[in-house]
Amino acid sequence: MKSMLKISCLSAACIAALALVSCQKETTPDPAPAPEQPSAKTYTLTVDATKGEDTKALSLDGNTLNVKWAGTDQVSVFAGDWSGDPMGTLTAAASETGSTTLTGAVTGANKGDNLNFLFPRAEWSYTGQKGILLSDENSIEKKYDYAAATVTVNEVDGTTITTNTANFTSQQAIVKFTLKNKDGSAALAADKLTISAASNKLVTNKSYRGTGGKTYHTSYTATAGSGGFSGEGHENLVDNNLGNKWCQDKPSGGWYIEFHTASAIKVDGYMLRTGGDTGSWDNWKRNPQDWVLKGKKNSGDGWTDIDTKSGYSEMPNTSNTAKDFDVDVPGEYQYFRLEISNNRGNGGAMQLSEMQLFKYDSYEMGTSYGNITVTPDAAASEFTVALRNENASTDTYTLTATVGASTYTFEKSGITFENGKYYSIMVKMQPKKVSSITLNKSSINLTIGSSQTLSVTNVSPDDAVDKSVTWSSSATGVATVNATTGKVTAVAEGTATITATANDGSGTTATCTVKVYPEGTVVWDSSNISDLSVSGTYESYTKEGITLRANADMIDAMWYAYEDGIYFNTHESGGFTFTAPTGKQFTKIEMTLDGPAGWDHASLGTGWSYSEDIMTGICKVTWTGSAASVGLLTGADHFSGESVKSIVFFLE
Repeated sequence: MKSMLKISCLSAACIAALALVSCQKETTPDPAPAPEQPSAKTYTLTVDATKGEDTKALSLDGNTLNVKWAGTDQVSVFAGDWSGDPMGTLTAAASETGSTTLTGAVTGANKGDNLNFLFPRAEWSYTGQKGILLSDENSIEKKYDYAAATVTVNEVDGTTITTNTANFTSQQAIVKFTLKNKDGSAALAADKLTISAASNKLVTNKSYRGTGGKTYHTSYTATAGSGGFSGEGHENLVDNNLGNKWCQDKPSGGWYIEFHTASAIKVDGYMLRTGGDTGSWDNWKRNPQDWVLKGKKNSGDGWTDIDTKSGYSEMPNTSNTAKDFDVDVPGEYQYFRLEISNNRGNGGAMQLSEMQLFKYDSYEMGTSYGNITVTPDAAASEFTVALRNENASTDTYTLTATVGASTYTFEKSGITFENGKYYSIMVKMQPKKVSSITLNKSSINLTIGSSQTLSVTNVSPDDAVDKSVTWSSSATGVATVNATTGKVTAVAEGTATITATANDGSGTTATCTVKVYPEGTVVWDSSNISDLSVSGTYESYTKEGITLRANADMIDAMWYAYEDGIYFNTHESGGFTFTAPTGKQFTKIEMTLDGPAGWDHASLGTGWSYSEDIMTGICKVTWTGSAASVGLLTGADHFSGESVKSIVFFLE
């Protein structure tokens, strides 16, 4: 289809200097921006635009995903190499289909030129989906990051330029993921799906955004609003008067103002200026916190939300200070409505001194990369996602599905998503598996016939689907373990390794060493002496008939739970005494240490020796003999030893 380019000189207008409103007369207004210069000679371009051949595949289960053009949609025209600022801006005619007519003013088009069209925002019409169509944080039902098209200037004949039809192409693939369990037998209803690419070239935001200088519009007509205090009505917000403000207690339904411009203007953002006394007392609480700016191009149109702020707390706390905001939906508008539902103080008066709309003087493409996360309204087994990957080669994708507190994963390499294509992929999600297990004990000591229960204190990752374990023993003749509960029972003297194995097939294990001593032996360790405390002259501690006593003022022995051990300290001679149960004698006392420091050079006392197993690194302090009482560190007047993990008393 051909289009006509007609010559029409646009009149130039000088825009008045920007006036800034203040509620404090002593405040100096901000300098006015330079006036807008008259436009160069321009031409009116009308071109037919369609979805294009590449988008025909955008059909989900027979439901076509069509472009829906709004009367506020705008397309920027660039040179074929994308160099320089836009040559002009075209406005779309509203259309429920994938075709529209674009009309607007451009400069400098010559025969043979290729022109690029860039459309930063668009709406898509689609029903029957499960999950959500998502690109960045915006549902693609409402917004589309961008689309591009190219036209060629075919002829220049007098006042007419003929071009070919502009075919807008989808710049991304639409993919429907259907999630199944790993065996493919049942649907997996997920609360969230995160998609990542190994190349990190998955585009999460690619937009045509304003940059550089701004041109502020300064002439408005207020037509309605919620009023205000005497002399501080809503109309003051858009009157370019530095000496007044809009200030009002919260009315029923919140604060609002409606205003319009003489004709439709390009809106990329807006400025709000605080009141002249915002910095006094607690008047910063009057700043707005929740608001919506609405716009429409024609008086009979419905309102479009062009910017929304919720819980916003960054309005300046100083007086007469301007803050600029980019709108979510830039475009051409003539009629505006600002609705403020809450202020920072959650009550009382709201105030602003001025508002102005602006457009950017230049634009650029903005691109960032990262994961795409899809969150449906309810758990779903199907997710329809807009994906764009700028990696030229095939890529590896990882999908992570959150199902309640659990996570499932899927990895696939060798995938290339083409522009404008639709894919339906059956994904068999693997449960996220256990990578590490931590037990409450790495070693325990038992006597024959006694028992102790082991437990799992941590499983990584937190969102592993199956965190259960099965317990087993390396030597059931020494110690047995209940496969489900982890209860260990000592059978015979010796050593056994108890293993907890993850049940998810990951092969992840954790172990605990069990040392079994003969009957009649007494063991002190974390299982039974966490209350040990001996400090000062003749204080003592007794467990299972055995007593530990301090023999001087400046010595102590304490159990430190965070180290699971006893710290022995002496600051004068005297040391400690172990006393056997009545009628019993010690034949051996074996202390297992948490490292050698201190003990390897200590004056341990009569009958004591220090040893270290070079192969295992296990350090021990051992007494041998036959006595009802045994002294320890009796001659050490300054000693601080590494913690003692356990003490085993052999009796007869």
